[in-house]
Amino acid sequence: MKRIISFCVIVIIGVGLFSCASSPPRSQTGSSVWKISRGGNTLFLGGSVHILRDDDYPLPNQFDRAFSQSSMLVIETDVERLADAGVAQYLTENMFLPGNKTLRSILYSETYEMLAAAFREYGQRLDGYIRFKPSMVVNVLTLLQMQKLGFVQEGVDFYYLKKARNEEKPVGYLESIETQIDLIVTMGDGYENDYVLYSLYDMESTENELLSLLDEWKNGGSSTTEETLLEMRDEWPQIYKTVITDRNSAWMPQIERYLASGNVSFVIVGLAHLHGPDGLLQQLKNAGYKVEYF
Repeated sequence: MKRIISFCVIVIIGVGLFSCASSPPRSQTGSSVWKISRGGNTLFLGGSVHILRDDDYPLPNQFDRAFSQSSMLVIETDVERLADAGVAQYLTENMFLPGNKTLRSILYSETYEMLAAAFREYGQRLDGYIRFKPSMVVNVLTLLQMQKLGFVQEGVDFYYLKKARNEEKPVGYLESIETQIDLIVTMGDGYENDYVLYSLYDMESTENELLSLLDEWKNGGSSTTEETLLEMRDEWPQIYKTVITDRNSAWMPQIERYLASGNVSFVIVGLAHLHGPDGLLQQLKNAGYKVEYF
């Protein structure tokens, strides 16, 4: 389950992964950028890792090529709005447990002590997060682990957002920042203890799994991503529906409108949204678009 949590932070949620036989080919061809086309219209679709290491730069050159050949950048959400006072207030209003509830009062004592021990490993005290919702605490813990593993740099989407601003290239968004905040703060609602407990398991294997995922992202593979997506779908179907299926379904009509506009857009989403039976690549292929590695 810890793999799924870190997976959410790194390749699904942009603030931070799978497939049937008819999915696009798995052969590794260079990067996670695809060219989507039909009827003379073209769009580039790139898979993002939302937080990277120093060693992951420079990015695969297919990303720069797609960006340079596009007249517009489209990313998941307007992360720049996180600096807005209104958005900060919205996050503050939704990230804490209601009333007098605390992590100690809603978690089993054993789970709470395990969580506190995990925070101590990173020089942190859980007391400072006692009123955070479990999803927010898990997010904090995951980011602490990512930083320890060297994931300290901005991800693909934010890198190209800054590049678009510098070049005065138009930027579009697939969902509001409030939608992403709601997604994060409600994860695990109704089964908080299980969510925290399983997020603490298998932390030792996280580094190897993330390195495998990054290798796939750089080389255009998908097997690790697909395996994790299927695990999420089978073990945590509500999270899979909320994080993957519902969002992909909401994004597909928008992507098709960008394709039909006659202008070439570069759409960047979390890598997990591309692969698997419910992924955007498969949906585009099912809709009659030509899907090919770029």
